[in-house]
Amino acid sequence: MPAHPLLAALLADDPDGLVRIGALDGPGRAVTVETPHGPVVAVGDRKLHSGRDPLTEAHRFARQLDLADATVVVLLGYGSGHVVRAIAARTAAQIVVFEPDLEALAVGVHHGSVDRATRVFTTPERLGEYLYARLGGTDRGVLARWTPSARMAPALYDAAKRAAAQAVDRASLRHRTARVRGPGWLRHYLENLPALAAEPGLAALADGLRGVPAIIVAAGPSLDTNLEDLRRCVGAAFILAVNTAATALGRAGVRPSAVVSIESLDVSSQLEALPFLREIPAFLELTGHPALWRLPFARRIPISVDTNACSVFSAKVDPKHHLSAGFCVANAAVAIAYALGCDPIVLVGSDLAFRDGRVYASGTDFAAMRAAVAPDGTAAFSGLEGKRAIEAVSTSSSGGVHMPDAARTLTAPGWGGAPNVTTTRDFTMFRDWYANAAKTLREHGVRPINATQGGLHIPGWDDLPLAAALDVAAADDTAMRARFDALLSRPPSPSAHIVALLEAEHAAALELLALAAAAHRQIADDPDGDLALDTQGASVLHATNARTRTLLREAPLCSEAAFGPIEDLRARGQVTTYAFYAALREPLTALAESLARASQRIQAGATASPDTSRQRAPDSPCSPPWSPDPTTASVIHLSHRRAI
Repeated sequence: MPAHPLLAALLADDPDGLVRIGALDGPGRAVTVETPHGPVVAVGDRKLHSGRDPLTEAHRFARQLDLADATVVVLLGYGSGHVVRAIAARTAAQIVVFEPDLEALAVGVHHGSVDRATRVFTTPERLGEYLYARLGGTDRGVLARWTPSARMAPALYDAAKRAAAQAVDRASLRHRTARVRGPGWLRHYLENLPALAAEPGLAALADGLRGVPAIIVAAGPSLDTNLEDLRRCVGAAFILAVNTAATALGRAGVRPSAVVSIESLDVSSQLEALPFLREIPAFLELTGHPALWRLPFARRIPISVDTNACSVFSAKVDPKHHLSAGFCVANAAVAIAYALGCDPIVLVGSDLAFRDGRVYASGTDFAAMRAAVAPDGTAAFSGLEGKRAIEAVSTSSSGGVHMPDAARTLTAPGWGGAPNVTTTRDFTMFRDWYANAAKTLREHGVRPINATQGGLHIPGWDDLPLAAALDVAAADDTAMRARFDALLSRPPSPSAHIVALLEAEHAAALELLALAAAAHRQIADDPDGDLALDTQGASVLHATNARTRTLLREAPLCSEAAFGPIEDLRARGQVTTYAFYAALREPLTALAESLARASQRIQAGATASPDTSRQRAPDSPCSPPWSPDPTTASVIHLSHRRAI
């Protein structure tokens, strides 16, 4: 049977599945069976729909689903597509289908058209990766199991169900993190934003190290065994150390090419005693703690990771400032290396697992931390003094949240074909980002290598010892440092452009405050006033609401300021006209003041250090679509070069 043209659209995010369907040779187990109301798929002697009236059966199934407010429906089983069409008739939500039986899918797709935006996945891994990237904190997902299909391969369908549930859990985690850390992120961002006009960021450095090997040094326990090989790589590779690993390198006398930190907590104590602090640059997240920006690094290079709407503002300054890299600093370092054009990209110390009860490498501030795993799979942590010290000085940034002293564990395949190792939900989340990133790296000719020599196996990454990954001898790093210093002579983003964008945000904040006041006047400051409006009053309020939505969509810093208060209302079920506009007043008033100060600081910096290169006409800024929940942006991208 020839491949149906719709398959390319349905499997657009599962290219491996499309290739395997294309390789099917001749008639197989799946056949078409005609019924009085249309064809159905049969596999062997089992029909996947009613043999009498499959359409009524599908609509009856769809009616039983609670699709109110659903944004994503995950359907386990495609069959003949009858259920897909029945669900689509009841909701505008995106439909995502899991169907591992390629023969059944190849037959069933001929039985009727479905929306080309529907996505079909043929493995639990692909389904989980897609949902992990797609789901945001405000998404409402519905999981539907088409039993006739699921009975054909119960183990695979159970695995798909687990993958979908894990993706929902991860979306909730991102949402909770953004809710707790959001106010601190925005405050830090506006304090650190002048750096975008003072130093070149990734927008200026893009592809500047094309073809140079990069080593991403994380702080897992296996780092101890890689220090000598790392020492031999100095000068031959661009070595990016995450902030925790930098202390271990400093104590071992290994100088990295740069440090990366995205922490909103004050981890400056980890770095201030580094022997090479004044000699190396640092890639610092603009929402990171200001204490990190005050450390005397040789240069401070701004990055903007899309954990919240602040990165949307950065992308308005220049689309290349946008860096999508999950919640893990080592993930972010990989994205930076990719943006710089490095090849290959090599991981060291990315254990993402416990090693003989150890969690971190020797020489780090958290080296004393231990995990004792009980028979029920719960890991009890000890040696948390280093963590608690950082939390104690970061209460205004952490939202009062502390690292728990216990966590549930799971097991997963180990590095280099080793037996399963003990890991956690968070670690597997970081692993899955790496795994998805590997697809983009390889598509662009960049080889991903995991030289950790321990911990988790990361699909898509070649497991090789560092000595085998890079054939280098000990070298002086003078040439590498000179090459990167030359990149840092490139101009930063134009200050006038940043100021203009800040002034637009300031104007939006003031207009939103005016709209809030007008809305309260319209309802006479009565919490139930909107219920008593006449037709004209309701029309005026409708126009006010529409303008408010437009401004929040177009002004990402305003939306970030409003995010927390509005989420509080949603959690309490109190999103009324009165409460909504009342919730905007305090955060937007504070934001307007902060925007004015940030604009003044950038203008003062431009006046104090005139640079004609900053006055060039800026490229047209990119304004990507805004979402009310900044965490809905996909966290599995690498950078401006190619989004996964």
